[in-house]
Amino acid sequence: MDRGAVLAVGFVAGICVGISFDLRRPAPPPQPAPVSVPVSTPQSSPPLPAEDAVDRRVVARVAQRGIVRVGVFGDSFGVGLWEALDHQLPRDKGFEVLRFAKEATGFTQYHRLNLEDRAREQLAADPVDVAVICFGANDAVPFYDAGHELPLLSEGWKRVVGERIDRFVAVTRSTGAAVYWVGLPAMRDARLDASIQAMNAFYAEHMRRLNVPFLETRSLSVDAEGRYAAYLPDDKTGARKLIRTNDGVHMLGVGYQHLTQGLASSIAAMRDKLRAGTGTDRAR
Repeated sequence: MDRGAVLAVGFVAGICVGISFDLRRPAPPPQPAPVSVPVSTPQSSPPLPAEDAVDRRVVARVAQRGIVRVGVFGDSFGVGLWEALDHQLPRDKGFEVLRFAKEATGFTQYHRLNLEDRAREQLAADPVDVAVICFGANDAVPFYDAGHELPLLSEGWKRVVGERIDRFVAVTRSTGAAVYWVGLPAMRDARLDASIQAMNAFYAEHMRRLNVPFLETRSLSVDAEGRYAAYLPDDKTGARKLIRTNDGVHMLGVGYQHLTQGLASSIAAMRDKLRAGTGTDRAR
């Protein structure tokens, strides 16, 4: 057999092996279809708590310290939001932004870290006036509870995660803080994005029942056609700027700041209202 014939036989054999590999490979698990989530006007500020709804402990702390203390809880997205808010709400303007977020955590990850216990310890040492929460990047997965596997967004998954969220929000409210939940932005991978959209819808409905403002961010992370965008126009100059990291999941610092502009404005307005009510005039 000449050299050409050998190469031809090898090529055909390689194709056959590749086909058999694909046939043996298990089909990927089904993913939730995209779900519509409440969409707010991009860059709009979330609602402030009513003046008579501000906890008296918050009023007393702001009057005593002259600052509003913000605690940011979450996973790696929470870390990014903390960095953004720490930049937008500086100490010399009357704020202290505390990092309570930790990477690789979530409500399906209690085998690694119980979020409720950790938050309770953090707030005992540093009570906050505003709590910002952003979880979910690690939760788009099935997990085990009491020896049973709970598929993503199954009734069992929603029940266990929902109960953990209820307890977590109760802990963050224990200092009298105004609580905000920040949703996740669009993802580059279509399958992951469908799961994240479905989880955002679950979180939004859950926050509605808890009377916690849900800050939708998907509309701030897509292009004019509603597609994932690594680049978006600069808010001031209109020039295109990179806002996402190479993994198609996380964001650069300017991206997180893009998501938190409205929230930062609301917290600043809350500070002004509290200071006006307490006679504190240290704002600059």
